[in-house]
Order: sequence, then C-alpha cells, then structure tokens
Amino acid sequence: MLCFFGGFINTVSVVKYSYTISHFTGNTSKIAINIASGNFMEVFKLIFIMVSFMIGAAISGYLVEGREFNLKRRYGYSFVALGIGLLFLYTFAGNTWLFFYYLPFMMGVQNGLFISYKGVVIRTTHISGSVTDAGVYLGHCLRGKLEDRWKGFFCFYMIVAFLVGGFCGIELYFLMKSKVFILVGFGYIMIACVYFFLRHRCNVLCMSSEGYPFK
Repeated sequence: MLCFFGGFINTVSVVKYSYTISHFTGNTSKIAINIASGNFMEVFKLIFIMVSFMIGAAISGYLVEGREFNLKRRYGYSFVALGIGLLFLYTFAGNTWLFFYYLPFMMGVQNGLFISYKGVVIRTTHISGSVTDAGVYLGHCLRGKLEDRWKGFFCFYMIVAFLVGGFCGIELYFLMKSKVFILVGFGYIMIACVYFFLRHRCNVLCMSSEGYPFK
C-alpha cells in the first residue's frame, strides 16, 4: 500500500508540478545542469524539495528507533498524522508553496519509517533499489539458491504496486484534478487503520501465547 501511494503521489507531482518528489537522482542531475546554466532559482527550488524530504526522514529517524520493520512500533500514528496533515493543508493552503513542499516531506517520513523487512531492503517511495534487488535475487535463484525466491517476488510486488499507483494517480488526476489529494489523505488514514488492525491481531496472538501485549 505504501509503494502504491508512493507511485501515486510522485506521478501526480510530475504531472501537476513537473517535479519528482519521491526520489532524487534525476533532481540532483537537474541541480548540476541548472548551476551550469546559471538558473539559480531552479537550483534553490530543487534543493528545497530535497531538504523537505530529508527533514521528513529525520523526523522518522527521531520518532522510530530501529530500521527493521516491527509491528511493535507505532507506525500507524505516523500515517494518520501524514493523512490529516495533507487534508488540512489541501483545505487551507492547497495552492501554496507550503502544500507543495509538504509532499516531499511526506515521502521522507514514509521512506524513513523502516528500511528492511526480513533482510530485504525496503524503499516505499522509489523502486530503483527494488529493480536491482529483484535482479540480484533472480541471479541467486539461477544459481540454485531457491530460499531467496520469495525476496525476488517481494521486490517484484513492490515494483508493480508503485507502477499501479502511478497509473491510478495519473488517471484520477485527469478526472479530479487537485481534489485527488483528498483521496491520498484518506488513503494514508486507511493504511493506518490496516496497520492498527494487523497490530491488534498480532497483539492478541502474543497475549494468548506469551501472556502480554505489545508495549
């Protein structure tokens, strides 16, 4: 779901603002090009996008201890805050620079919440690493290391989720224009609800087997 909305938001941002806000390889190259061209206003804008993303990641690093995904951590509150923040800014500052820079901030928070899942590197806002890892795990399988097969499928699912999210984002943007951000805001709240459900379910299982809940 996070990969889906990462692709969704990034695609809408590319179409609406002409900037990617979920990954920065291309933006870094654009900074170099604009410095060479003397277009420093564009340089500052790109730098601010990257700084917004970094601030979001820093907040994740401060709030969440540990880089491995763990249901004991309270990711759900972060998703609720991101969704409510997006809805609030869309309502009161939807056509301002503040709303635009909130988007890479969101992506930074999301991408920084956790980095790995059972040994697989996780990046929910871009898929460059997932494409690389999918190829590596495919190579492992060709060598007969079939225990890594699920990791390859996991990376493939992340790529597909990002692609489908991007397709849905562009189609819904053409249909709804800026109102599509309302769907995104409620989408993050929905992700939080799913997470709280899974966490509660695991909590119940823990209590039945070990006699205590998640703290």
